[in-house]
Amino acid sequence: MPGWSSLQLTEFFSAITRAGDIAAATRIAVQRAAEATDAELAAVVCGDAVPASVGLGRSPDVALFTGLPAGDDIADFPGLGPMHLTVHPLDRDTGDRILVARAGDAFDPEERQMLQGMARVLGLALRGLRTLETERELRREREREAASRLELLEALERRERLLETLLRVQRMVNPRTPVDETLDAITDGARSLLAGATTALVLRDGAALTVASMSRGTDVRNEVLIAAADQALAGKGPVTGGPVLAAPVKIGEEYAGAFVIAGDGAEILEAFAEQASLALTGAHTQAAVHEAHHDPLTRLPNRKLFLTRVEQVVNTGPAALLYLDLDLFKQVNDTLGHSVGDELLRGVADRIRGAIRDSDMAARFGGDEFAVLLEPITGTEQAVEIAQRVIDSISQPFAISGRMVRTRASVGIAYSDGVRTAEELLEDADLAMYRAKRSRPGTCRAYDPRMRTDDLLRAS
Repeated sequence: MPGWSSLQLTEFFSAITRAGDIAAATRIAVQRAAEATDAELAAVVCGDAVPASVGLGRSPDVALFTGLPAGDDIADFPGLGPMHLTVHPLDRDTGDRILVARAGDAFDPEERQMLQGMARVLGLALRGLRTLETERELRREREREAASRLELLEALERRERLLETLLRVQRMVNPRTPVDETLDAITDGARSLLAGATTALVLRDGAALTVASMSRGTDVRNEVLIAAADQALAGKGPVTGGPVLAAPVKIGEEYAGAFVIAGDGAEILEAFAEQASLALTGAHTQAAVHEAHHDPLTRLPNRKLFLTRVEQVVNTGPAALLYLDLDLFKQVNDTLGHSVGDELLRGVADRIRGAIRDSDMAARFGGDEFAVLLEPITGTEQAVEIAQRVIDSISQPFAISGRMVRTRASVGIAYSDGVRTAEELLEDADLAMYRAKRSRPGTCRAYDPRMRTDDLLRAS
C-alpha cells in the first residue's frame, strides 16, 4: 500500500495544482479518491454545496450528506444500500470534507491515511483557488487597494511554495530513498518556508522521545521541542497555542512522534506532519517486506525470493543457476566459534556480490549454502567463467578477528531449457555441486542427466 499510495499522492499533487478552478480541483479529487480505493461513491461537500461527486449523478442533493457520521462508519445511501464510509476534513477552519464509500471491504488504515493526506492537500489547494477567485472579483470591481492586493499575492505565493515543497518532499517518499534523508527533506522543506523558525521531527525511541531530524533557525533547546511533541502526543492532536507548535506523526495507526515548529508556522504544521507520517509508514512497511524476503545475516535474498525470481525467468531466455556449498566451514565453526563463522558467511556473501554481474541475483539458502541466478547468459562458457570467478574470489583468505581464515566453494551449474521448473533446476545444480565436492572440492561441475542415472544405479 505505501508504495502505490505514494505514487497516487504524487500524481494527485500534480493534478490539483494544475486545476484552474474549484470545480476542476474537486472533480479530480473525487475521481482519484474513488480510483485509488475502488470505491463506488466519492464526494466533496463544501458548506451547502457539492462541487463534485462520483456515483451519485450529476447534481446530488446536499441533504444526502446531512446527519452522516463524521468519521468511519456504515452509512445507507438511497439506491446503493449500506456502504462503508470514511470522512476526512479538508482543513480545521471550515466544514469542508471529502467522503468516500464502498460496498465491499472496510477501509484499512493505509487507505484512510492516504485519503487524509489527499484531503489536506485538497484543502490547501481550495484555499488558494478561493483566494484567487476573490482577488479576481475584487480586481474586476476595482475596490481593492494596491497594498491589499500585494498582501494577497504574497499569501498566494506562500501557498504555491508550500504545494511545490510538499510535492518535492512527496517524490522522495519511495523505497530507494533512505528514511533519514526523507525526514531531513521534510524538516528542511518546512524551514525554507519559515524565516527564523526551527523545524524538527521528534520520534519515539523506546519509551523516550528524541529529536530525529532538525533544521535549525533560532537557538531552541531539544528539551523545548520534545516537551511540545509530548504535549501533542498526549492530546493526540495539534498544539498551536504557544510559541512552539506541534502535530502528531503516525506510523500506520500508531503515534510515533510529532512534527514541531518553533515559530510562526501553523499554516503548514499539519501538512508536514502528514508527510512525515507517510514517509515513516512507507519505510516501516518496506523494512518489513525486506525482512521477509532476505537473509538476516548476509542481507542476501532468501530461498523464497530467489526461487520466485528463477521461476520468472526460467522460460523467458537463456539462464543458468549456480549452487554453492562451502568446504571447511564446519571446521571454522567448531574451532573458531560461531561468531567467526558468521563473519565468514558475511564475507563470502560480499565476495559473491563482487564476482557476479549487476544483472545476476545471489541468495543464501541457510547454513553454508548459496545460489546465484545468471541471467542472461550467452553460452555455457560464460556461466563457467563466472562460476570460476566466484570460486577464485572465495578461495582468497579472509581477515577475521585478527586471524586469516580460509574456505573454498564447490559449485554446481544447471542451465535452463524451457522445460524444468525452478525447483527442478535447483535440484540439478545441487546434484552437480555434490559431484564437484566428491571428485574435486573447490571446483565447478555442470549438470549432466547421466549424473542422476548414475545415482539411481548406485542406489539400486
